[in-house]
Amino acid sequence: MSEQNERVKRSVEQCCCSMAVGYETYKLSLLTIPIQDFGDASSDDLSSDWDTEEVDIPTQAKPSGWRKVRNIVHWSPFVQTYKKQKYPWVQLAGHQGNFKAGDQGTILKKLCPREERCLLRLMNDDLFPFVPEYKGQWDAECEKYLQLQDLLKDFDNPCVMDCKIGVRTYLEEELAKAKEKSKLRKDMYDKMVQVDPSAPTEEENRLKGVTKPRYMVWRETISSTATLGFRIEGMKRCNGTSSKDFKTTRTREDVDQVIRSFVEGYEHILPQYIRRLNDLKSALEKSQFFAVHELIGSSLLFVHDNTKASVWMIDFAKTQPLPEGVHIDHRSPWQVGNHEDGYLIGVENLCDLFTSVNTKHRLTS
Repeated sequence: MSEQNERVKRSVEQCCCSMAVGYETYKLSLLTIPIQDFGDASSDDLSSDWDTEEVDIPTQAKPSGWRKVRNIVHWSPFVQTYKKQKYPWVQLAGHQGNFKAGDQGTILKKLCPREERCLLRLMNDDLFPFVPEYKGQWDAECEKYLQLQDLLKDFDNPCVMDCKIGVRTYLEEELAKAKEKSKLRKDMYDKMVQVDPSAPTEEENRLKGVTKPRYMVWRETISSTATLGFRIEGMKRCNGTSSKDFKTTRTREDVDQVIRSFVEGYEHILPQYIRRLNDLKSALEKSQFFAVHELIGSSLLFVHDNTKASVWMIDFAKTQPLPEGVHIDHRSPWQVGNHEDGYLIGVENLCDLFTSVNTKHRLTS
């Protein structure tokens, strides 16, 4: 093994010591380069993109009923109208073009049958208050959509943060399939180098490609996903600035700083966030849906303005029933094959972090 491969091996071993056990299983085998066959990029490869950097959005000199925000992390896919007020709807993560404006107080999301099945069950579950209300299918422009409650409609110029929950954002079958039919991917190599030029091995640099499973595991282990059970995907602040540059936000200290930035000037709403997270945790522990599902790639959406704050569970396209005979507690360490998702690890760490930020604020104010 080359000197650089040895360095990568030591680095992976060091970072995995505090991670879910499942990452240990893959950490060395994924450094092996397969036959030099290259694959193409696919739109369903990733649960989120890493393309947009921080942008500053100027405010209008002349006040009006709404402000047009030209670029909110990903983009603002449309201007929404509710009770005769217009506002730019915010998409923090996910594939572009998935959303459209619906009737008043609703948004349309491209139909995913698996997500629809989840939403139908959640409408009659203890988690109902914590998910967007599902109002049925909607046909628009020869496509089918899910009609969902617009979670931003009751907020005035909201701050929004998307946190991907769980110790992994891919299904076990995805990783196994990707490993079985592994090909080199130049697009993933380019993304890896953009984040960390030292991440690829000497052989990967020579070939200008990495395998999809190697990239998937690397991506989780450089963020807080594998250590804290969640990662921050994107944020839009009330002052108009936005960012999704949280690729390497990994430690509690790093995340603490991001949360403080998110609530800066609005620290008075922190108790509302803490209550909501505690209520969510209680509902999760009672939920029949949560007891029999593996939640992968799902997010918590944090929204606040000057007077109120709330949190919702969103994105269930990768949520699926557990295999027959498999039981999980959403807290136990993930090992390959046990289907643990670490969802409660993420929720509890978020609750602890928001509580810590609130305590520090009270001590210094």
